[in-house]
Amino acid sequence: MTKKLGYQKEVFSKEEAMKFFEESDFIDSRINAFPSFTDYRGIQRYPPDFIFIDLDKNNFKTEKSFELALSKTLKNMNEKLDGAYPTVLHTGGGYHIYQPIDAFVLEEIDIFNEFENPSKQFLRFVKEYLSNNKADKSNNPSFISCLLRIPFSLNSKFLLNEESVKRAQIKIIQKWDGKKPSIKYLLRDFRRFLIDQKVKEVNNQRKIEKRLVNKSIKNINTIFWIEKLLTIPIQDFRKNTVNLILAPYLVNIKQLSYQESFVILIVWLEKCDSLKKLDFNSKYLVKSALNTASQKGIPPMKLDTLKDRNLEIYLRLTEQNINL
Repeated sequence: MTKKLGYQKEVFSKEEAMKFFEESDFIDSRINAFPSFTDYRGIQRYPPDFIFIDLDKNNFKTEKSFELALSKTLKNMNEKLDGAYPTVLHTGGGYHIYQPIDAFVLEEIDIFNEFENPSKQFLRFVKEYLSNNKADKSNNPSFISCLLRIPFSLNSKFLLNEESVKRAQIKIIQKWDGKKPSIKYLLRDFRRFLIDQKVKEVNNQRKIEKRLVNKSIKNINTIFWIEKLLTIPIQDFRKNTVNLILAPYLVNIKQLSYQESFVILIVWLEKCDSLKKLDFNSKYLVKSALNTASQKGIPPMKLDTLKDRNLEIYLRLTEQNINL
């Protein structure tokens, strides 16, 4: 990826990558730490074998605290990763720390079966864990967006004029020693983290469900047929129903909070799943649908439109003796 490209492009050699870097005058020259295809039909196939930690100077009050964060992060990595000695780059506005590790696909390990996307979660856990939660919160490494800056390339954020080239250039502070410590040194603490997260998630969901139960729902801002639809599991049209009817209704008509809407939709999809297995990630769908409904402010699909687009659901509502 380069500033000129503006998107990630797959290449098959260093020479091909260099061609694109040169065409962009080496401005914002980056490469993904992971290959193009890390999963297959939602099944993780590639291990989380690269640690990326971003320390942004703007997140620290003083130069001393910024440098101390780097020192402590490197110390943590050395102690908790069997003497790890990563690459450290100065990027103009902070430090990037890159450490390859010897890893395996966590989804294939029994002790992680109960958790969702453990390999992806590991990438985000480890940057906070090893940096004592000092890593940049806006930089969340994933398999599709773990973009590493190329040494001696230029960071466009600091490339203001000819005099600023020196600051904008990516500098090597420390070079990786070529050793890949094993992921096993981090797995015990990672599993504890996952358990804590799951407990927090369950507790938060219980609080929301309790609030929903106790909350009186007034008839104002209520569309009766959609309320009934929320009680009826369906076999098809589930994605469109969430995107075009339920999410816009809960967010823009009922004006419920994100968390309240999320729980309602997840519960509804679980009912649908019991009727016919879902072929998509329900949490991802719901998050996307709620964000779109909130950003665009779109109203839910009208009943007449539903009748034209999916007569089966319309008839299901009719069977429930609803006054349409």
